[in-house]
Amino acid sequence: MFMGIPFLIQASQYSHDPATRKVFLDDAANQILDFNTQVWDSSANLYMHAHFSDNNVKMPYWSRANGWAIWAMSEVLMNLPKDHPKYNLILEHFRKHVASLAKLQDVSGFWFNVLNRPDSPKEISGTAIFTMAIARGVTNGWLDAKKYKPIAEKGWDAIKTEIEPDGTVHKICVGSMCSEDVSYYINRPFYDNDTHGLFAVLFAGIDMTKMLKSGK
Repeated sequence: MFMGIPFLIQASQYSHDPATRKVFLDDAANQILDFNTQVWDSSANLYMHAHFSDNNVKMPYWSRANGWAIWAMSEVLMNLPKDHPKYNLILEHFRKHVASLAKLQDVSGFWFNVLNRPDSPKEISGTAIFTMAIARGVTNGWLDAKKYKPIAEKGWDAIKTEIEPDGTVHKICVGSMCSEDVSYYINRPFYDNDTHGLFAVLFAGIDMTKMLKSGK
């Protein structure tokens, strides 16, 4: 979702032709909803990492996979006209996803690498993306600030504990293939300064700053 849908959003912004812009935005909105038919697990209100067309086995709820999904949704919501016929459907889904994520935040402020498995390590890239998305939700009025601002702040406080004065960022899960075996995700190696985490932390910082400056 993250590798393709935000590209469509960016393409719409570079288009000077309203009809072409509409094509890109319509495609982005439709892809959000189409992905939800494939990798969204309504029994958990979370995204599975993948779905194999010939296999109905549920894949694990990998943290960063859920991060990619909610990041993509937030990009669509920030750019899709509010009167677009798919806007409210996407907003409703964003809120549903955030509500589920909020319940899974650890008392430390982190989210686990496998979201529903406290025996998996606390991980910073997913935590950063969720913090960013919730901050965006508060700033843009998609989420109730009283309820969700403290969750974003708690996530940001956790993130800061893994950033060194020289900018080194710890606890970033390496890129992952797909597996039905949850232990594959639980045992993935963590690196310092992996770009997945660096960019996530950067955007979390940007959107936390916007949220705090908004006064919401």
